[in-house]
Amino acid sequence: MTTLQPVEDRPRPYLDVDLFELIRRRRGWSDAYLREIESAGHDELLSLAEMVDALEDARAAGRKITIAPDFDMDGIASGVLGYAGLSELGFDVELHVPDYRRGHDVTPDDVAEIARRWPTTRVLLTCDGGVNSHRGIAAARALGWTTLVTDHHEELPPGSTADVTVDPCRLDETYANRAICGAHVLYQVIEAYARVHRPGKLWEVRLLRLFAGLGTVSDVMPLLYENRQLVRDSVSIARLLWVAPPMPHGAYGDSRPELIDIEKSTLMRLLRVDPHHPVYLRAFQGFALLLKAFTQAGKLRDLDDVDEGFYGFYLAPSMNSPRRTEDALEPCFTVFTAPDPDTMLDSAHQVIRVNERRKQLTADHLAALAETDQPLAPWVYLSDAPAGMYGLLANQLMEHNGHPVVVVNRPTGPGQYVSGSGRAPEWFDIISSLEPHAGLEAIGHQQACGVKVARAERLDALAAVLADATRAAMLTADQDAGRADLVLGPDVDCDAGLDDLQPLVELVRRTEALKPFGQGFTAPVVQIAVEPLGLRIDRIGADKQHLRLVTKAGLSCLWWNATGEKFDELRRLVDTASRTAIGTLRFIATLQLNTYRGDTRVQAVIVQQVLSPA
Repeated sequence: MTTLQPVEDRPRPYLDVDLFELIRRRRGWSDAYLREIESAGHDELLSLAEMVDALEDARAAGRKITIAPDFDMDGIASGVLGYAGLSELGFDVELHVPDYRRGHDVTPDDVAEIARRWPTTRVLLTCDGGVNSHRGIAAARALGWTTLVTDHHEELPPGSTADVTVDPCRLDETYANRAICGAHVLYQVIEAYARVHRPGKLWEVRLLRLFAGLGTVSDVMPLLYENRQLVRDSVSIARLLWVAPPMPHGAYGDSRPELIDIEKSTLMRLLRVDPHHPVYLRAFQGFALLLKAFTQAGKLRDLDDVDEGFYGFYLAPSMNSPRRTEDALEPCFTVFTAPDPDTMLDSAHQVIRVNERRKQLTADHLAALAETDQPLAPWVYLSDAPAGMYGLLANQLMEHNGHPVVVVNRPTGPGQYVSGSGRAPEWFDIISSLEPHAGLEAIGHQQACGVKVARAERLDALAAVLADATRAAMLTADQDAGRADLVLGPDVDCDAGLDDLQPLVELVRRTEALKPFGQGFTAPVVQIAVEPLGLRIDRIGADKQHLRLVTKAGLSCLWWNATGEKFDELRRLVDTASRTAIGTLRFIATLQLNTYRGDTRVQAVIVQQVLSPA
C-alpha cells in the first residue's frame, strides 16, 4: 500500500543550502578523505618479479602457456586479458574455457582436458583461482609443467604448491589493499613484464585495463585507492569502443542500432593504424560488439550509459548467468575470441538471452521459497533450485531482509552434506562469523561466499550463528547506514524543495565528478517527496510497462517495470488528491541529467518506494 506523508504544518523548505556540501558533510567526505581514497600508488606484489622471469623463460624457450581462468565475470575478464596481452607480447598461448560444474578450483580434470587439447602445453597459468587448487597443481606438475598462479582469494594453510604464486591475499603478503580482483592481479603481472622486456608495448598493455576494471566492479571490490583509477580508465576505454546508433532519417527519426559499425569507434580506428596480434584485436572488437548488442537490447542509449553501473547491473550479471541457468559458458568467451564478428555478435546476443532467462528463473525460485516450509528463515533458506541460483536467491533475500542470508540445497536427512551460498551487507563478515564453529565453513569473499555445512543437522546452528553475529554486528554498525543523504520535497524534514530544479542540475554534475561509485564508496542516497496533487502519470515503453511521473514543477520521475503493480494505485491517489488534501509519496531515487535538443534538465529514476518518517 502506498504510504503518505502527513501535510499538517508543513513549512516551505529552505532553498539557499549548498546541497552538494550537505551531502559531503553527512557522508564524511572531507577534502582529506577524498584525496586519500584517490591514492593509486601501491607496492609490488610478492613474487611478481619471479613470475616475470618465469614468463620470459617460457617465451624465450618457445614453451606453450595455457591459461586456466575461473568461470565468473572476473575470471572471464582475467582470461581474456591474459590471452590478449600475452599474445600481443609474443607468447605462444592458449585459453582454456572452464567447466563450472567442477567448481572454482583448477582440478585434475581441467589439467587432463588441457593436455588433450593442447598436448604441447608446458606452462599452466591460472587467473582468478588456483591458490588453493592443490590437486590440480599436483596434476600439472606431474606432467612436468611449470605452474604459475595468479589469484586474489585467501590462501589457506599450508599454502600454494605452485612454482610461483602472485596473490594479494597470500599468507605472507604485505600488499596494502588486499581487495583487488583477479583480473587486476594478472594485469599487474603483464604490465610488469612489458616494463622489463617490451616497454614499447606498454600502450597496448595498458588498454587491457578495460578488462581489469570490469573485473573489479563485477567482483564487487571496494572502489578505493588503486581500484578507483583502474575503473575510471576501464570506463574511458569502453566508451572509446561504443558507437551511437545511426539515425538514417535525421534527428527526428528512429535510431537503427543494428546498423552500428564498430569499426567506426575511436579505439578500433586507433588499433587499425598499426599491426597487432589477431587475438589482441579480437578482445577489443568483441567488447565493442558486446556494447552493440546491449545497445540493440535497449540497455545502452547514449555514451553516458557506459559506466560502472552498466558493468555491475547489466554486463557482469549477464556473463555470470550461464552457470546459474546451467547453460553453456562458451559464448561468454567466444564473444571476445571468435575469429569473425558475426560469431562474436551472435555470442553477445546469446549471453543477453540467457540473462533474461536467469531473471525469470530467479523470480520463479523466489516464489517457490515463499510457498514452501522454511523453518530456519529469515537466516537460512532451503531450496530445490539449481546450485548456480543460490547466490542470486541469497542476494535477493538479503536485500529484502536487510541482514545476512544463506541459501542451501534442501537436505533429505540429518547426516547429509549441505552446501549453498551466502550474501551479507557491507557491515557483516560471513567467513569470520562461521570460522569458529565446527561443521560450518564459508569460502570466498566476506559478503559473498560459498557456504558448506558438514551435516544437515548443523543447519540450526548455522541459523543461530547468523542471528547472533548479526545482533553483535549491528551494535557496532553505522546507525546512519541506509538513511537518505538528502531529502527533497515540501515536507518538514526535507532539505530543499522541488519547485526550482536548476540547483539540482549543479548537484548532479558535482556528484558525478566523484565517480566511480560502488562497493566501499556508494553513490549518495536521495529521497524525494512528491505531492499527488497535479501529478501526471504516463505509461511508457514498448509494452507500456514503465511509468513516468511528472510533478507540477516539471520533475520527470521514471519508474521501470512499475505499471502492473503501481499504475492503478497511483491513479486513485491522484484522483483523491484533486478532492481531498493528502500527503506526499516518498521514493528513493537516482538523479540524472537528460539533454534533449541542447536543453539539460534533471530527472529522477525511482529505485524504490519507502515509508515516510511518520
